[in-house]
Amino acid sequence: MLAKEITKTDNDLSSGENQTFKEMLEARVFCGHRSSKTNPKMKPYLSGTKNNFEIIDLVKTQELLGKSAVFLEGLGQQNKTLLFVGTSPMVRDLIKEAAEKTENCYVINHWIGGFMTNFKTIFGRLRYFRDLQDKSKKGELQKYTKKEQLNFQKEIQNLSALFEGLERCEKLPEALVIVNPKMHEAALREAQKLNIPIVAMVDTDSDPGHISYPIPASDHIRSSVSYILNKLVSSYNEGKKKAVATTNQNQ
Repeated sequence: MLAKEITKTDNDLSSGENQTFKEMLEARVFCGHRSSKTNPKMKPYLSGTKNNFEIIDLVKTQELLGKSAVFLEGLGQQNKTLLFVGTSPMVRDLIKEAAEKTENCYVINHWIGGFMTNFKTIFGRLRYFRDLQDKSKKGELQKYTKKEQLNFQKEIQNLSALFEGLERCEKLPEALVIVNPKMHEAALREAQKLNIPIVAMVDTDSDPGHISYPIPASDHIRSSVSYILNKLVSSYNEGKKKAVATTNQNQ
């Protein structure tokens, strides 16, 4: 019954579209928050309310997910870098997996204030961390006293927690992929200040304003987050494959 309330009829959909809608239904992409939490700016992306919970319009989701996918495919084709951001305990492993599949960086613990707007300074600390790790692996810290070695190891542990997911970061990301932008206002502000495009899942309590590529979808249901991220990852990697194919043809 709910499926009929939030999607077009089968006669209005192609077989491909119908399959996509079924997948989104199964992933519960449409499940918003209670209507009392609704951000007014999300109204255009909603199809109704049921039992005081908002229902996300999957027609809009499909349309905007498609635009985001095209954008990320283009970035992949140009070998542009992404930064995946999602610190909710429920999605951390999904964010990490998406970043690793696309060979990009991620933030799953805590956003480092000024990471992008003060990148030169933060990157200096990151290089120091890498150097310290390298010296530890090579045994070069053994020349210090036991107390100094212990201090170095504590520092490595602290920096490891701080920079998890950013170890191979060499430059500013060229786009952000965010799950639950409401939780990551600092990241949004920095990206906006630097004109870095943002692709973000926006649930019914989010503000889609200033997000370059909003995707209306539940960000508090794991299956929904997994579904959207997988689509974005596939698009980005498809772009990378096309770039490789083009290079091979030109050789």
